[in-house]
Amino acid sequence: MKYCEKCGVSVRGSQERCPLCQRRLVGEGEGEMCYPQIKTIYKQYRMFFKVLIFSTITLGITAAAINVILPDTGRWALFVNLGIAGFWASIYLAVRRKNSLAQGIIFQAVFVSVFSVIWDMITHWRGWSISYVIPGILVVSMISMTVIARVMRVPAGEYLMCLVLDIIFGFVPIVFYVLDLLIMPIPSIICISCSMVCLAGILVFQGEEIKKELVRRFHL
Repeated sequence: MKYCEKCGVSVRGSQERCPLCQRRLVGEGEGEMCYPQIKTIYKQYRMFFKVLIFSTITLGITAAAINVILPDTGRWALFVNLGIAGFWASIYLAVRRKNSLAQGIIFQAVFVSVFSVIWDMITHWRGWSISYVIPGILVVSMISMTVIARVMRVPAGEYLMCLVLDIIFGFVPIVFYVLDLLIMPIPSIICISCSMVCLAGILVFQGEEIKKELVRRFHL
């Protein structure tokens, strides 16, 4: 280990001068210090994220192109691209802040849903908020919740909350559909189907962990 005669400190590594006074060090140096590399979520799942990024970009461009070709169908491509943006916002916030997965996603879904309903009411109610925005944001929330849970390997308790949220998210459009409040039922049908698929996936792939968590929580 090298030593600085002026500062009276020992310096690790192979540098020639003292980092405090820049005086030439004496003694024999050591090899460079090696620090372990900490892999980020993106580096661990780089290929997965690349495929996901490419898929969402392709989806947004395709939706916009079809909407331009069929202008009489309305500006639904805007909602698709807003949904994609919300999807990535959910993943970013979950990875960066590492808050509760279920709480973060349900907060975003409720906030966007309430905001869209208020906006629809202010601009002379047309029903687009419950026909397009709410089913769309619920589908985005379910997909982002599933992706984040897979990537971040959340514990069984979080999966249990995901299961409850899937049921709730799928139930909301059913209410709109039964009460005949929708001007376009297709987004709600897609949302209900997505809820059933996500629910089945969680039960099939994480059923044992959820069962253990239920036993632990309720002392069954």
